Amino acid sequence: MLSLALVTLVSLALSLVLTPLVRSQAIKFGIVDHPDNQRKLHRRVVARAGGTAVLFSVLLTCSLAAFKLNLLQLRASAFFPYVALLTAMVAIWLLGLADDIWTLRGRQKLVGQILIASGLACCGFQIGSVQVLGYQLDLGLFAVPVSTIWLLATTNALNLIDGADGLCSTIGAVICGSLGVLAAVNNHYAEAAIAFAMCGALIGFLIFNFPPASIFLGDSGSLLIGMVTGALAIRCALKGPTTVAFLAPLAILSLPLLDSCMAIIRRKLTGRSIYTTDRAHLHHTLRNKGLGDRGLLAAVAFLSLTTASGALLGQFLGRDWIAPICVVVMFGFLVFTKAFGYAEVALVARRGSLFARSLMKPIGRPQTDSHHKTVRLQGNRQWDTVWMTLVEFAESQELSQLHMDLNVPWLEEGFHGTWRRGKLPDKTERWSTSLPICAAGRLAGRLDVVGPAILDEGFSPVAKLLELIEDLGPQIEVIMETPVEAPATQLQSTQTKTTGKALSAAAGN
Repeated sequence: MLSLALVTLVSLALSLVLTPLVRSQAIKFGIVDHPDNQRKLHRRVVARAGGTAVLFSVLLTCSLAAFKLNLLQLRASAFFPYVALLTAMVAIWLLGLADDIWTLRGRQKLVGQILIASGLACCGFQIGSVQVLGYQLDLGLFAVPVSTIWLLATTNALNLIDGADGLCSTIGAVICGSLGVLAAVNNHYAEAAIAFAMCGALIGFLIFNFPPASIFLGDSGSLLIGMVTGALAIRCALKGPTTVAFLAPLAILSLPLLDSCMAIIRRKLTGRSIYTTDRAHLHHTLRNKGLGDRGLLAAVAFLSLTTASGALLGQFLGRDWIAPICVVVMFGFLVFTKAFGYAEVALVARRGSLFARSLMKPIGRPQTDSHHKTVRLQGNRQWDTVWMTLVEFAESQELSQLHMDLNVPWLEEGFHGTWRRGKLPDKTERWSTSLPICAAGRLAGRLDVVGPAILDEGFSPVAKLLELIEDLGPQIEVIMETPVEAPATQLQSTQTKTTGKALSAAAGN
C-alpha cells in the first residue's frame, strides 16, 4: 500500500506541473471553450483538452512504476491487459482531443468508442460471468458484447456528467480511488496502480479545474475517465479468470450511471432525441436547490463517497447486499427531497398509469374520456396557462392527442404536458403533425398533435392551430421574462369525462 500511495503522489505532482503547460498551449492553439448564453454559461473563454495533462501524468507514473520503481510486480498474465489499457487510454484521448478541436458528430464519436471498447473487451477486459449475491450468471457468447456495452455506458456517463467546474474531476477521483482500494484488496496490483495514478492526476488537475475553472477536462478528459473507470471496474472485481463480482463496482459508479439513466428516461418519455441537451442533470438540479459551485462539489463528493463506502464495506464484510442498499437509499433520498430524479420517476409513473388504464378499459365500449398530465422537469416558471390554452383548443376541435415539450436550457426550464382523448384513431384514419414553439427568436420547444381525419373539415384544425401557436408566442416570452416562485418539479393530473354530445357542443363553441 505504501508503493501505491507513492504512485498517487507522483501522479499528483506530475499533474500539477503538466496542467499549466497544457492550459497555455491550449490557449495558444485556440483549443478553448466559448460561452454561448444557452448551454455553456461560463463567463469567459476557458482552455479545453485538460485530459491531456491527466493522461500523460498517468502514463509517466505507470511507466516509472513498471520499469524503474518495480512497484507493480507484474505477472506475465497481467502484463498484456496492463499494456492494452494504457493503449486504449491513448486511443480514447485522441478521440476526445479530436472532438475538443474539431467538434465531431455524435455518431463519429460513438463509432470510435465502440472500436476502442470492443478492442479492450477482446484484450482481457471481459465480463465472462457475473456474480451477484452468491448467484453466478455465465454470459458465454454474450461476454464481449456485454463488456463493450458496459464500457460504452461508463464512458458516456462520465462524459454526460461533466457539466460543472470540477465535477467530473471530483467524481472521477473518488471512483478511481475506490476502485484502487478494491483492486488492492483483491490482489490486482497492476490495476490498483493505474487507478491510484488516475486518482492522483485528477486531484492535481482539480486544483486548476476548481471553480472558477481555468481549464476544462474537455472530451479528451471525460471520455478518458469514463473508459478507464469502466475497464478498471471489470478487472478490480475479478473473482476468477473472467468472473466479476459486479455489485461493488456498480455501486462505486452508480452516481454517473444514474444521471445518465435519468437523462435517457427524461428524453425518451418526452419524445426528445437522446442527444438533446438540457439542464436537468444532477448538477443542475442540485444548483436549483441553492447550492453554489463549491457546495455542489461537496454534495457530489459526499454522495459518491457514500456509495463507494457501502461498496467497500460490503467487500470487507463479505456482505454484497450492502452496496445496492446504499445506492437505493441514496437515490430514494434524492427523489424524496426532489433534489434529483423526481420528474423522471413521475414520467415513468405516468406512463405506467396510462398503460394500466388501457388494460382496464371495457372492450367494445366507446372511449370518450379525456385526461391530461403535466410534469415540470425543471425551473420555476408557470407554463400551465400556455398548456391549458392548448388543452381547451384540443377539446374544442375534437383532437385526439396533444404533446407539448418545452426545453429552455438557457433559463434552466423544462416542462412536458400530455393530453389524450380516449382511444386513438387508426393510422389510416388520422393526421399528425409536429410544430416548433418559438419565442424571443429561439426554439423553445415543440408541439405534437394528432387528430381524426374528417374530410369535410379539411385542414381547418391545422390552420387554427398555427394561428394559436403564433398568438402564444408573446405569452411565452412574458413567462420567460417573469420568473414565478413554484416547486422545482411537480406532477399534475386531471381527468375529464365527457360524452360525445358534450364534445360536439364544445366544438360548436
